[in-house]
Amino acid sequence: MNIIKLSVILASLLFASCPGYPVRRTLNPLETYEAVQESVPYIITDHKNSDEPLPEWVSKWLEGGIKEAQSLDAFEDRLVFISENKGSNFNALGLWNNGFSLEQDFPRLAAARIKERFISSTPFPDEMYGSFFIHLIRAASDAPWTGAVREDDFWIRRKYLPTEDEVPEEAREEWVFLILVTMEKSLFASQLDAVFRSVNPSPRPSREQTNAVNRIRDRFLDDF
Repeated sequence: MNIIKLSVILASLLFASCPGYPVRRTLNPLETYEAVQESVPYIITDHKNSDEPLPEWVSKWLEGGIKEAQSLDAFEDRLVFISENKGSNFNALGLWNNGFSLEQDFPRLAAARIKERFISSTPFPDEMYGSFFIHLIRAASDAPWTGAVREDDFWIRRKYLPTEDEVPEEAREEWVFLILVTMEKSLFASQLDAVFRSVNPSPRPSREQTNAVNRIRDRFLDDF
């Protein structure tokens, strides 16, 4: 349910017409959603290309985050990364969108998904995997990833529904901008393997922690 507001008219119409690109589906912008991470009900009051339905990747993101977006058939051979920014200043968010750089910003997106993969396997990855965990995240953040593609971007304006202690006029509104980035799975896997091999953690993980690292490494992209 995360999204990014931008003033730049990117190629969402172009991509929507390209073969293999996620199609748009009709979706009522006033439909009530619950923020994936915040669990706060809200409605969409405006969005980019407001005379058209939301792109399917955006709809999926709103419904269930990165896992839902990744499940689209159009991304069968690619991994999905979505950068989000939000706030009350549309112009500032537009500048952020315009300044997004794959070279500078993709390593952060990659590191975030890698971190989430570890967290999904255990609530205490620093204990399960020892110092290897934090060193790998740092290595991923610094790695010179190549092959990422900026596919699309989108923004919405959402209004949170008032709580029992609020009156409707107090409901908070914000802009949310999203940038969709993808990378071929095999290309990401080869670079991720290089990142794994580059890690030389200190202090050294215990034997049990090393075994745990080897187990998750062998199936890292499963349910990524």
